[in-house]
Parts: sequence; structure tokens; C-alpha cells
Amino acid sequence: MKKHIVLLLSLGISLVPSIAGASTHAKSLQNLGMDEVMFAQMMIPHHKQAVSISETAIKKSQNQAILKLSQQIKGAQGSEISQMTYWLKATNSSMSMDHDMKMSGMLSLKELASLKSLTGAEFDRTFLDLMIKHHQGAIEMLDLISDSKNAEAKALSKSINSAQSREIKTMKQLLKKFE
Repeated sequence: MKKHIVLLLSLGISLVPSIAGASTHAKSLQNLGMDEVMFAQMMIPHHKQAVSISETAIKKSQNQAILKLSQQIKGAQGSEISQMTYWLKATNSSMSMDHDMKMSGMLSLKELASLKSLTGAEFDRTFLDLMIKHHQGAIEMLDLISDSKNAEAKALSKSINSAQSREIKTMKQLLKKFE
């Protein structure tokens, strides 16, 4: 046994981080209930759509402010998707809801197809209008976890609210340039 420990230590391998990681993950699941699970099941596809819309903007827009905003949205929401996916996997919950739930701010297939067909300033203006609508929907959905007893869910709610409120303000300012 001593030889194994010496070998692990000589290779720079420690068991402590994995124990600390397990403790951190266990804390993140404390008081994680049905509201948080349902929120994750709804917000993951909502965020995936925002990432997809942002990727379209990255490909189509020439506006530097929109490109920067799209990268920011894609990065932040990608991280949040990972966080909520962890919640669902760790609680052995379904990755999606068993029934269709109308999510506020989700774009229709028609809106998505229309956006993809646009170019130039018309694309930029429509992207901003639709992403504002999408973000406002996400903020409405935060009601589900805003009073969560789970510290991580409560922090995520505050973070999403802050980031998306700030991004809505930025998008509204950008829209004024198209008037």
C-alpha cells in the first residue's frame, strides 16, 4: 500500500482534489428539487436556441458590436447549458420534459427560417429584435427558480437575469442606430 501511495505522489497524483470535487458537486445538488429540474429541462433548449441564433449572427453579420454580443451570448449560455445538464444527469432526471411546454421567447421555425434568409442591416435589425424577445422570455422563466433553496440555482438565476438584462439594454441601444 505504501508503494502505491509513494508512486501516486511521485507522479504528482493526489486524491484530495477528487474528494473536494465530490464535496463541491454534492453541495451543488443540495435542495435541488422539481422546480430546478423543470427549469433546467426548459432552459437548456431555450439556451440552445440562443446559441444557434448567435452562431447564425456570427456567420452573417458584419456589425462588430453584434458579432461581439453573439460571441458573448454563445459563451455564457454554453457554460450555463453545461451546468444545467449536470443537474439533470446528477439527479437522474430526463434531459427533456415529458410534455410540450410553451417556453416564453422561443422563436418559431418560421422566424428562424426568415432570419436565416436575411442579409445586411435587415439581418442585424431582425436579429436584435428576435434576440431581445428571446432574452425577455428567459428572464420570465427565471421566476421558476428565483426563490430556490439551492444556492447554485439561485446564483444562476441572478447571473442570467443580470447578463441578459444588460444584453437587452445593449441590443436596444444598437437598434436605435438602425432607425
